[in-house]
Amino acid sequence: MNTSRRRLLASLLQGSAVLTAAGLLPTHTVGMQKDAANMENKDKKGSTTQEGAAQAHQVASIAAMQALDVARLPDGQRIEVAGYHAGETLGGGSFIWYANERREADGGTCFRAHDQADGRFLRRLDNTLTPGMFGARGDGSDQHVALKQLAEAANAQQRDVVFPAGDFALSATGLRFEGIRITGAGASHTQLRYTGDALGSLVEIHDGARISGFMLNGNVSDDPRRWSSSNYDAFTGCLPLDLRGSNVSAHDMVCRGSPVACLRVEAKRFVLRDIATEHARGNFGDGIFIVDSRDGIVERCQARDFTRIGFVADTYGESPEYMLSERIDFIDCLAENGHHASVDYGDAEYNAGYWAENSHAVRFIDCRSRETTHHGFVATTGRAPSQGTGHFTLRGCIAETTAVGYLLSDLHGIPVRHAVDDCLARAVDKGFCIEMMLPASRLTGQRLATELRGTRRSGSTLALEGDGHIDIRHLDETWQVFNDRRHDSVRASYASIVSAGGFKGELHIAHFQSRHGDTDEPAAVGFKLIGQSHLRDFTLSATRARLFHIPAERISLNDCEIPAGWIKAFNTLDVDACRLGDGVPRFDIFDITQHHRYRHCRFDFTPGGGHLYLHNSDKRNSRHVVRFERCRFKKDLAQHGSMITLDAAPGVFLADESNYLTFRDCTFENSGPATDTPAIHILQRPPQASLTGHGNRKNATLNALSAFELDDGLMENS
Repeated sequence: MNTSRRRLLASLLQGSAVLTAAGLLPTHTVGMQKDAANMENKDKKGSTTQEGAAQAHQVASIAAMQALDVARLPDGQRIEVAGYHAGETLGGGSFIWYANERREADGGTCFRAHDQADGRFLRRLDNTLTPGMFGARGDGSDQHVALKQLAEAANAQQRDVVFPAGDFALSATGLRFEGIRITGAGASHTQLRYTGDALGSLVEIHDGARISGFMLNGNVSDDPRRWSSSNYDAFTGCLPLDLRGSNVSAHDMVCRGSPVACLRVEAKRFVLRDIATEHARGNFGDGIFIVDSRDGIVERCQARDFTRIGFVADTYGESPEYMLSERIDFIDCLAENGHHASVDYGDAEYNAGYWAENSHAVRFIDCRSRETTHHGFVATTGRAPSQGTGHFTLRGCIAETTAVGYLLSDLHGIPVRHAVDDCLARAVDKGFCIEMMLPASRLTGQRLATELRGTRRSGSTLALEGDGHIDIRHLDETWQVFNDRRHDSVRASYASIVSAGGFKGELHIAHFQSRHGDTDEPAAVGFKLIGQSHLRDFTLSATRARLFHIPAERISLNDCEIPAGWIKAFNTLDVDACRLGDGVPRFDIFDITQHHRYRHCRFDFTPGGGHLYLHNSDKRNSRHVVRFERCRFKKDLAQHGSMITLDAAPGVFLADESNYLTFRDCTFENSGPATDTPAIHILQRPPQASLTGHGNRKNATLNALSAFELDDGLMENS
């Protein structure tokens, strides 16, 4: 063979060209390195290809080559083999007889002569091996023995492997590759298919290896006619692809038909790109399961038709305490059609598109989950990372057609930091469930959107539980179905933000918009925090909201529209530049209340005839001051009654002094006819409330405010 042709074939093989069995396979066997070097030297010295061919023995098969009388073969004799099997061209090639060679025969690159201990036929090679060299046909028949020999030889010689198109069946698992590249003709052309039923790993990729261009089928058994807890573990078959060690990767693959995960990763520094997994079944029927791993990228991958979870980042229960899955990016991935769930630890587990637990520094970027039973995305801690806090990022993600779009939490006493940006929950019952038990846990978010089905009583954009710090800006919700009557009930949990189990942390919301159905007309956002909820701090900005029940130490409302609600500010209430009215906003005053202040607010009770209800709920009755500064009040007093109702608990009635309402630069406007109805109605007995003001503009309807006088002492701290 001339030098230029040898170089051409080498370049084709390095470019992953697949040479089929139609007469070209003998040319991909061009000698082991030392043999290739010898041939180069011979060519340089003047030996011709024609002379070499005249000296070569021609045989029909590997078996015929092994049957040669090697005693009559000179050392270095070249043998041309037409095909691995007689009558075929697959796996043929050029061999050299070395009389003194004693290396182990491997079934593809090195053969013994029959009944001879010494001497070997060595195949002339470049840097790649093929299944045909080991007699493996891609015709659907069992090729396990041949492919096992191929893998062992490739690992030992560190030569890459190129598979042609074909259907390669394997009756056993454990095809292991390490430190080399394994390339198929594409997932639609090259299939490795398991035919057994024992659990194991069909293909294992270890340190430094890379696999691409295959469909791997684990031969999972059929679904039962009826799913139950007794048959979740009844599936047979194997795990199609297993990546272990470090610096491993898989590209352009389909992994399907597994009784556990379709693809498992337990490695450092790994890459999964353009992988599709499908039809995972059983108690651990996941698409891609990443465990005890770090520094990985999962990009443009898909998980379809799985029993439990599409994409998992987690650790084993028996893993060392220091072990985490961390620094893993999921980018532009899709999980869809997750169904049922698994039965684990004696109870039913959830089904989800993505699940990160016992993890740290996991990012979900532009990922999508749809058609899952329970959750779209779950991110939680569990084992302590080195800095003591787990970090999760979700950006540009979509969760749709599921019960809960996003479940974000801490776990087992390990704080968490969630950063959620530009995420959407669509066609869900709950948008974002935030369950953080620790005050040190924190969630920050911006540009979040929900499209709620609204067919269940418990629908909500945010469902809160536990503790922690939540700060979200720019929320946009749409109710596909909305029941106004249920929404108006204080006892209903049908609200945009709900805490049914109790939330005791800090909640900061800004720019929250809500709409019902197909209309663009804005609607009020419903807040209801019950079940032992008692916030440390609550702020609401640039939002129209019905605050059904908000108990907090400190409350700040800025640039909001509050038609109705019930606020319990135990320490401080600041209401700035807000519009209140139409319904009945209720604000409770407690014995520990330090500040209760309204600035630049507009109280317009004209449409609905509501009023501001101030309730002194403490029994000891400290001296309370409610300040109104530069506020405007408007109402038809004759038709709807007073603007402000000042009430007190029974224990207050015997107190010497009660509440002080202080007004500065306020305006009271009766939008109806003149009436004796007072603007402020006092339910206390005896009526010892002091109504003080400065520079107020009054009309005739306020003559009943006989105690309305200047009190500079009350305004010193304003």
